Amino acid sequence: MEIPEIVVPEINAVIDLPQVAIPQAPPVTLEIGVPVIDLPHFNPMDMEPEVQPPKIVPPKLKPADPPAAEIPSIKLPKKEQPATTAPTPKEQPPVEPKPLTQRIIEAVPTIPQAVNTAGTSAIAVSAALATPLLLKAIRPTIKKLAKKLQQAIGKKVKVESVRERRKFQRSLRK
Repeated sequence: MEIPEIVVPEINAVIDLPQVAIPQAPPVTLEIGVPVIDLPHFNPMDMEPEVQPPKIVPPKLKPADPPAAEIPSIKLPKKEQPATTAPTPKEQPPVEPKPLTQRIIEAVPTIPQAVNTAGTSAIAVSAALATPLLLKAIRPTIKKLAKKLQQAIGKKVKVESVRERRKFQRSLRK
């Protein structure tokens, strides 16, 4: 077996390289004596107005309308104060802060409150879990009732094919 010699071909720079288009001189945009090159630049807005804005004159106010006829004042009868008066703050005994254990005991719900809350929660959870089962049990009955009502009213009831009835029965099994 023979190893071939590695040969790198020469590149002809004049023929193979792409030609670069470099202008001989920059483009002159204004002929003022010195060539000016057209470069992108930022022109800020001129903040001095060329035209003075018109002065705003406030509208003249109309004189106030004369007051309308005065409304007679109505005196409501005073309600008689009850004989007993509420005790003043000075008469109330000072409230002593309760100890921590007493406040905790008062915060714990009573047995009837706890039983009521637990019963309500249990009913809600069982109703939520039983909904799919109830729908499967009730749906056929409702469908039959709807068909009978439509027949009684006089509407034509669409006759289901055997395939549609089987499909409906299979949907109830899932």
